[in-house]
Amino acid sequence: MKTQRRTRKERRERGVELFELALILPFLLVLVAGVVDFAQAWNVRQILANAARDGARLGASQTQVDLTNPVPSSVVTLCEQVADYLNEENVNLAFMNMSTSTISSACASPTAVKSTNGTLVPQAWTYYSSGTSYGLKIERTAEVPSGCGTGVTCISATRVTLDYPFNWSFGFNHIVNLIGVSNYPATVPIGVYSTMPNLWNAD
Repeated sequence: MKTQRRTRKERRERGVELFELALILPFLLVLVAGVVDFAQAWNVRQILANAARDGARLGASQTQVDLTNPVPSSVVTLCEQVADYLNEENVNLAFMNMSTSTISSACASPTAVKSTNGTLVPQAWTYYSSGTSYGLKIERTAEVPSGCGTGVTCISATRVTLDYPFNWSFGFNHIVNLIGVSNYPATVPIGVYSTMPNLWNAD
């Protein structure tokens, strides 16, 4: 008799444990997937930040006398620096509209963003994936602080901006959709930039 009671009690306890597990499991899955995916996203962001900082540091040390050229050599050199760094860190370069084998040729063909102030020097040069706002943007004559004017001294600087499309590796977006948040994106943008004062002037 005692054995039967004990068995029933054990069955009830096991049933309660399974019910509790069923309630908690979705949250555990979200937590694990979130930790892994966010860790990867943070790692990618750090790589992008390092590449932008190295590129800005290199650009700041370059002369500006070539900026009136259709394709300034300093911009090409800066692009190659950033692309090589990302390539060494195994970041897919497709978001910059290039691949491992096309870094040199792609860097030699930037898209010039014309200046809005009427000067001959373009505002920026971009290497964007076709039809997107993802990629590399290089500004060799960025004004610091932004919007400086009367009474405020402007400093010419090099700014390197990287916008990267990060895809959730472990399907974090699908798990979030399952727990009630609809249309959570499979791709999220990671944007970083670095600005360094130019050591050389255009003259």
